[in-house]
Amino acid sequence: MRPFSPRRYWPLLTRRWPHPFRPIGNSGTDYLCPALVHEKERNRKTVIDQRRISKLLSLILRHRPDEFGLNMDDFGFIPLDEVLEAVQQRNDDVTSEDIEQMVANSRQKRFEISDGAIRALYGHSFFVEMDGEPIQPPEHLYLGTTSAVARKMKEEGMRPVDRFYLHLSMTRAMAESRSRQVGRPCVIEVKARQASEEGQIGFFSRGEVVLSREVPADYVGEIFGFEEGAIEEDRSASRRRPRSDTPSGARSQSASQSSLQATPRPRPEVDSEVPHALSFGRKPRKATGRR
Repeated sequence: MRPFSPRRYWPLLTRRWPHPFRPIGNSGTDYLCPALVHEKERNRKTVIDQRRISKLLSLILRHRPDEFGLNMDDFGFIPLDEVLEAVQQRNDDVTSEDIEQMVANSRQKRFEISDGAIRALYGHSFFVEMDGEPIQPPEHLYLGTTSAVARKMKEEGMRPVDRFYLHLSMTRAMAESRSRQVGRPCVIEVKARQASEEGQIGFFSRGEVVLSREVPADYVGEIFGFEEGAIEEDRSASRRRPRSDTPSGARSQSASQSSLQATPRPRPEVDSEVPHALSFGRKPRKATGRR
């Protein structure tokens, strides 16, 4: 029997394996143990799956529960087992433990599980009731937006754009990460404590986000990152129209015919404070490169 040789078993002891296993770096001389490669790929796959679960839950709980045949209560809760069935329509490998782990480990605290039901804490594009008492807000809160929207909010007050509630941040840095302006972020300062004490404006804490229905113009403070050029760029982009291959004469003739045939319908008046029925769906966001 051959005696034990440390040199012979040195690749096993150091978890370095000879060719043909995967090399480390660009040297081509060091190779990683296949067990470690498998563990690394498995952990990466877990992260990707949790991100997909989070996006799918956002679609279900924030925007389109009706597409999955789910009924939501007044506060946004849906039974977890029903949500699990809806998720498994897209990915049958997901279990309730995966959803619970994703909710518990989420840094943004997007979702909440309580009494066997799950809901999104914020981000709804339709009306949900706010449970709990309003918080005593800090002196200032912040909203990340664009210069064009900031100018309008400074003059007319702050109202939601593509969500049912205003989504305010505790810090200016956090609001800058949510700004949709390309380049330098634009942030609006909100005099939250003054609005709560004088204007009786309610603020509700939801994870790392503070929700409010609206903020009058009297409590809109300083605007950081305001750029006139960004406003002109938005205006010029809105004036652009896609070109068509139809001749101009045919377009004008078809437009005149459609204008004669079409009769405008009067729009029903809807109370903006509390809608009579849930309206699911959302407007697309402008891509800025930031999450």
